[in-house]
Amino acid sequence: MRSCSMDQRQRRILGQTLSIPTSQPKQKRTSMISFFSKVSWKLRFQKREPLKNVFFILAERARDPNAKKRHMAMRNLGTMAYEAPDKVRKYKKIVLDLLVYGLYDPVNLEVIHESMKTLTVVLGKIQGKGLGSFFIDITLQTRTLLDDENDSLRYSAFVLFGQLAAFAGRKWKKFFTSQVKQTQDSLLIHLQDRNPQVAKACKTTFRACSPYLKLKKEYSFQSEEDQRNTKLYRQLSHYHPEILQFFYANKIL
Repeated sequence: MRSCSMDQRQRRILGQTLSIPTSQPKQKRTSMISFFSKVSWKLRFQKREPLKNVFFILAERARDPNAKKRHMAMRNLGTMAYEAPDKVRKYKKIVLDLLVYGLYDPVNLEVIHESMKTLTVVLGKIQGKGLGSFFIDITLQTRTLLDDENDSLRYSAFVLFGQLAAFAGRKWKKFFTSQVKQTQDSLLIHLQDRNPQVAKACKTTFRACSPYLKLKKEYSFQSEEDQRNTKLYRQLSHYHPEILQFFYANKIL
C-alpha cells in the first residue's frame, strides 16, 4: 500500500506543471516550467526516493505519445545529471538508453535537442567511460544533425561531436575516423556558419577532430582522399590559417 502511494506521489511530482496563465509569453511559461521542474527534482533527491521508480517513470515518459512529456523526460535526466552525477554514473546504461531513444525521436526537434544537451552533460560526468555500442548510435545521429537548418540544433551537434572525438579511444578510433572523414565537408562549410556561435563551436570541434584527419603517405599517386585534403589545405589557408598552423604544429598535415 505504501509502495503504491509513493509511486502515485512520484508520478504527480514528475507530471505536475503549475497552472500558469496562458496569456504569458510562451518563452516565459517554458522557463517557469523548467525552473519548477528542477526544484521538484532537487526535492526528490533530498528525500532519497527509490531511483528505480524514478527511472521507471522516466522510461514511460520518454516513450509517451505526447511530445511535451518526452521533452520533459529528457530535461529531467539533464537535471539529474547536474544534481546527482554519482547516481547517473551508477545507472548510466539506463540513462544512456533513454537519451539515445530521445536522440532518435522521429518527429520532435525539441526532444532531440534536449537529448543532445543532456548527453553532453552525461558524457562529461562519466568521462566517456563504458559507452559501449551507444558510442556508435550517438555518433551516427549527431553527425546527421551538423547540417540541420536549426541553429541551436547545429550548435549542440558540433559540441557533442567534438566531445565524442575525445572519448573515441582505441576501441572506436577506426569507426570515428571514418565518421570524421565523412564529416570533413560539413566541418569546412560551418567554419563560415551564418551563426557566430555555431561557427565557433565548429572551429573547436575541428581542432578536436584534427587527429583523425592525418594523411596516409604510403600512396605515390593522388587518390580521392588526397584531393579532398588539398581542398582542405586551400580553404584553411585562406579562411582559417590559425587552424592550419595548429595542424602543422601537431604534425597532422
